[in-house]
Amino acid sequence: MTVVFMHHDVIDASKVRRSGFYGAGAEVYKVTLDRFREQIAGLAAAFPGKAPKLDAGAPFALTFDDGGASATEVVAEVLAERGWYAHFFVVTGLLGMPGFVSVSGLRALVASGHTIGTHTVTHPHRLQALPYARIVREWQDSRERLSDLLGQPVDCGSVPGGCCSRAVRRAAAQAGLSLLFTSEPTIRRYESDGVGVCGRFAVWGRDPAEGAVRLAERAYARRMRALRWQALGVAKNALGPAYPAVREGLLRLRA
Repeated sequence: MTVVFMHHDVIDASKVRRSGFYGAGAEVYKVTLDRFREQIAGLAAAFPGKAPKLDAGAPFALTFDDGGASATEVVAEVLAERGWYAHFFVVTGLLGMPGFVSVSGLRALVASGHTIGTHTVTHPHRLQALPYARIVREWQDSRERLSDLLGQPVDCGSVPGGCCSRAVRRAAAQAGLSLLFTSEPTIRRYESDGVGVCGRFAVWGRDPAEGAVRLAERAYARRMRALRWQALGVAKNALGPAYPAVREGLLRLRA
């Protein structure tokens, strides 16, 4: 049983003024450097001698979405202190843009032992709602560019927004991906439509430092996350294309 964590940006203002996307919807995923260090230390203490790895024998694995600049400037340094590795999923249309990782940064991550995957070209909010041919291009163009830049095959990706419809899975397989990560909070991994599918547990900026340990250790904590995900799914289906704007507005009011 491997619990896969989904991170985004780790904020250290002394090194990175901006990392990843802006907006209330993005801010809830940004974790401070101090909180991140506490989470990593907690996992190391709870599972001594264990390093994050995506296999059945590892208690947890680490992934980072979007390709924010903190991946190379902050996250990689913290992980290097423990000899840990992670998967980084990159929006190729934003490579080298302000707040996002550069091509040289990507190559440095690979040289350090990390895995790079695609997070599509443009990060559509509702990838599953696009025409099928466009979904294929989002995966294929991104995968091919990353493979060319890194000089090695890229065969994994993560779904923007986390919703993994059958069309999204089929398109990923057609584009040459073999493993797809979603935002569904589950430890179950399965094969579907020609691609492996792996769920993940989101790490939120407001989560207590011990929250990651609870998710890795306790089935009850994972079940609570799953119930919340299911409730959000109902809202997404009801609101359709209006969901992202409604969610952003609610998050701004709460802030």
